[in-house]
Amino acid sequence: MWFIPKSSDALPSEERLHHYLFVQRYCFAGIGIDPTSLTKTVFNRLLAWIPMLCLFFLIFPLGLYALEYMKTDLSQMVIALSPMWQMILAVNKFFLFMWNREKIVRLVREVYFWTLKANDAELVILSDEIRIDIFISLLYCSSVCLSALLAVVSPFLTASIFAFKGYGFWDSLELPFKARYFVDPKMSIWSYALNYIWIFFAVYYAVHGTVAIDSLFSWFMRNISAQFRILNLRFKLAANIVDAEGKGNDRFHEEFKKSIIECIEYHRRVIDLVEKFNDAQDLIFVKILISCVQMACLTFLFQQGGYLHTQIFNISFLITITIQLMLYCHGGQRIKEMAIPNIGIGCRSPDNFTDVNEVNTTFTNIPVFPKDPSFYDFDFALEVRHRDDVEFSGIEQSDLVSQR
Repeated sequence: MWFIPKSSDALPSEERLHHYLFVQRYCFAGIGIDPTSLTKTVFNRLLAWIPMLCLFFLIFPLGLYALEYMKTDLSQMVIALSPMWQMILAVNKFFLFMWNREKIVRLVREVYFWTLKANDAELVILSDEIRIDIFISLLYCSSVCLSALLAVVSPFLTASIFAFKGYGFWDSLELPFKARYFVDPKMSIWSYALNYIWIFFAVYYAVHGTVAIDSLFSWFMRNISAQFRILNLRFKLAANIVDAEGKGNDRFHEEFKKSIIECIEYHRRVIDLVEKFNDAQDLIFVKILISCVQMACLTFLFQQGGYLHTQIFNISFLITITIQLMLYCHGGQRIKEMAIPNIGIGCRSPDNFTDVNEVNTTFTNIPVFPKDPSFYDFDFALEVRHRDDVEFSGIEQSDLVSQR
């Protein structure tokens, strides 16, 4: 993962935006995927499939262990369920990405090329949103890596503590996850090593795949939020035309008409981007539900007590799941805030500077995420309406309304 592969149609780095798609591209590269290439999205099939299959087949031993202790020991059951839910979620994300990879890559490229056309003022808005995305993605990546590191080293820490107290190191050594493994890890050092390598590859994919797909979701949400902020900026620039030119200027009518129509067209383009994003993303509600179940399991384990390094792992894992949940919820809330402005455009008289007429832009109702309306029930339709004393000569009604 220390390099980003360059296929024939891979997108170059955006020099005007520092670390644009940085976290996403490096994490995807770690599992053999380039999210910017249409011709070679999966550039290393072994790196993409072997760690994922290790993760997939690890779910069954964990499930068997949880079923075994379901009626006798609730804490042991929860110990197995907590990582199992994360593995199920990671596998689900992988297959959904592979199923929709062409749509997702096309969408990534569309957003990238749209960014290239931004002017200096719009680039400031994009930089602001991307900077926040980079911070959250790096925080999420660091938290996931810390949780994974604690998971794979915790057996050796526990065995070392027991060895220091006089117990045998081998007798106290366990695997990172409690499960009913197909090969008994205590049968020999080789059986333990085989199971440990299996778990290591599973954790490897869980880190790279989870961070890559979740951070890409966050990147999309931040870019959509930036486009609504840019739309807001363009309406404000149209308002500046009104204040600068005045009602009686013929040039004002032409520039104002052109600016309003361009804003409506831009809004239609943003709606189209949102609909494509809807089509590429599935089962948001299920992902959020699983994250909530994981938080409940980890909270229960933390209350049970245990060794210090075990408690640190539980806290780290809980923080990771919290950030993961925030990535899905915060992005949607951010778009909602950016997509409901109310911009007044006043046309002022040069004599007394009183409002002669006014144009209001309002956002009415269209669901942005119809697949999961319980979490993302907000709307993006745009209507430009005018008062009786406003003249829009030459602008058709169809140009003034942008709805889907």
